Amino acid sequence: MNRGRQHNAKRRFKTGQWVQYDGMYSNDWGDDLLLVQGDLFPTHPQMGETHWFYAGPAVHYDHKSPKSNGHYIGY
Repeated sequence: MNRGRQHNAKRRFKTGQWVQYDGMYSNDWGDDLLLVQGDLFPTHPQMGETHWFYAGPAVHYDHKSPKSNGHYIGY
């Protein structure tokens, strides 16, 4: 893991912020979600706004972003 990713592993991101690094992110409620650079950190479907933290690199790089036609579509 490079130094930049180690630093971001401890950084918390808020719902609505732009994703800076591709990878798995976890939220305050224990949910994991694959996000790619350019996505927005989503709200939790039941709890609303939450914080996200970098959980590690994406295992499968063939997964696509949870966006359709450039618009975020949620969980």
